[in-house]
Amino acid sequence: MKIKKILLLVLLAAMLPGCFIWKRVALKNCEYKFAGTKIKEIALTYLKLELIIDVTNPNSIEVVFDRIAFDLYVNDEKIAKGSHNVKTKIPSGESAKIRPVVTVNYSEIQAAVLSAIKKFSATYKVVGTVYFDTAVGSFSFPVTIIEGET
Repeated sequence: MKIKKILLLVLLAAMLPGCFIWKRVALKNCEYKFAGTKIKEIALTYLKLELIIDVTNPNSIEVVFDRIAFDLYVNDEKIAKGSHNVKTKIPSGESAKIRPVVTVNYSEIQAAVLSAIKKFSATYKVVGTVYFDTAVGSFSFPVTIIEGET
């Protein structure tokens, strides 16, 4: 009888990391889109911009978003690098907003501004890598978010 209880406990303990990893891997199925931007700070040489990214979880289980590292482009001109390291839990069928703040140096956006003026429009793009942590290490997958018309 004791052997059966011990065996059952060992079996349950062995399944827990699998559930944990599944919550992390399910992050790959999430949908990412721009939800807006906010100016956080204006200075003489730079602008701090908060990107609002909506992450929707279509999975039947909760997912955990650990972090993202990305490059921000305007009309295919790279204007900033950014990251967001706040762990966020997203319940099944719901959305959460992540809000990375990037510093845009005015000296690096000249080509993007000229392109937007010529085209009378701008396309915003985030090209990055989403990371999820597990007991056996970190895993990653690429993500691209595009907003606007070309």
